[in-house]
Amino acid sequence: MTDLHSPMQPGKLQNYNSARGAEAYKADYRNKLHRKWSDRRERALLAAYFAELERLGHGDLDSILDLPCGHGRLADLLGSRCRRLIEADWSFTMVSLNQRDHGRDGRSYCRASALEIPLPDRSVDVVVSFRLSHHLETQALRERHLQELFRVARKAVIVTWFSATSLKNVLRQVRVVLAGKKPKNVLRNARVREVAAAAGFAPRRATPLFRIGSGHVLGLFVRR
Repeated sequence: MTDLHSPMQPGKLQNYNSARGAEAYKADYRNKLHRKWSDRRERALLAAYFAELERLGHGDLDSILDLPCGHGRLADLLGSRCRRLIEADWSFTMVSLNQRDHGRDGRSYCRASALEIPLPDRSVDVVVSFRLSHHLETQALRERHLQELFRVARKAVIVTWFSATSLKNVLRQVRVVLAGKKPKNVLRNARVREVAAAAGFAPRRATPLFRIGSGHVLGLFVRR
């Protein structure tokens, strides 16, 4: 990996790669109510998106790439949808924690950056990338992330981004002006569609995670 592998703030990266940080992130989804709600909502949307893929004739999936996989929060759901699940993350610690908890049955694990995925073009059926885009510090990196996902996907990409037009970001922009807050790392929905189209993908779904309280959008794109 080149220096593209470390686009986030050094402190965040250090915490994410530490044993303490990895375990804390895992515990958040067990103990914090808003994390539990988010997990439930994401799983419901994922189920609907995979049902959409089935309707489009893409129900028989050989492989799914989950990047970043974290501690394997979605591994059970994704693993049930394919014959081979590839769990990848920038953090060695997250990958190790994931493998410890979920084993190797139908799964493989690797360290990888979502900005420089070590796989050939169109090498996996579906690529899933949750909750990474808003951590990337520049527009160029956020678009590079999308381009890499579309490059390695043979059939579809399921990805989240923080929408520039979401209510949460609109309110944040007010605080940026009035209180000097740092702007969110956002993407415009239209720009995401443009990047997808350039890679040969058409949008099928773009659903807000929550209309109030979250600026994240979960998108489904299918190769034309």
